[in-house]
Amino acid sequence: MHYHFIAEPMRDTTDTLLGVEMSARFVSDTVLPLYPELIISAWNSEQKRNFMLEQIRLIAEKRDWFENHNLFCTLNLIEEMALLAIGDPIIKSALRAMPFIALELSERFLTNTLCLNDLLINSLCGGPNALWLGDLGSGSVGASPLVCSQFDVVKLDRGFFLEQVEKPMFPVLIKNIREYCNRIAVEGVETARLIDEAGAAGVWVMQGTLFPSVAFTDVDTLLLPSLYH
Repeated sequence: MHYHFIAEPMRDTTDTLLGVEMSARFVSDTVLPLYPELIISAWNSEQKRNFMLEQIRLIAEKRDWFENHNLFCTLNLIEEMALLAIGDPIIKSALRAMPFIALELSERFLTNTLCLNDLLINSLCGGPNALWLGDLGSGSVGASPLVCSQFDVVKLDRGFFLEQVEKPMFPVLIKNIREYCNRIAVEGVETARLIDEAGAAGVWVMQGTLFPSVAFTDVDTLLLPSLYH
């Protein structure tokens, strides 16, 4: 089994690139499909730390590109990786040195214990790195993390977005979420029609197969228009 990193573009309704999500793709000749979150969750602390350091190193190699074009790069904090972001001196220092890196905390990895969630969120927010709440609507812990109002961006769960986007109440849903966090991201955009629906409702940035990903080492090619029209 091995893995490589890709950059998933995030664009607004005018097809302008605002940033990317750094994702890992695991490949095996014997096991299909492979879910990165499950694989990473099964690793020990040293493996998770080395993985995170590798991500940070690759992002640092593209630092000038991100900063020169005022783009963000989201980094998913899976389980213990969130603790490394606040407790490991080397990782913490590297993240703070690159404020264009946004830290995404998935709803799926928050606990049902509100005090633990609050402690983690409070420790991550307030620094130079923007804090995102990912996978909102996945049904893991409910709306409690959202209402703390400490996230810079909220990203809807892909399945939840696709289930809701074409319903008449979707604009109302987005309006209600924006009472707690003004910037909303969605993933799962596969057609131009969904761009229109999301944009009309007030979604800030979109991600999906309509905007093809590239190897992270080729991230600088994403400034070209995606030409989804």
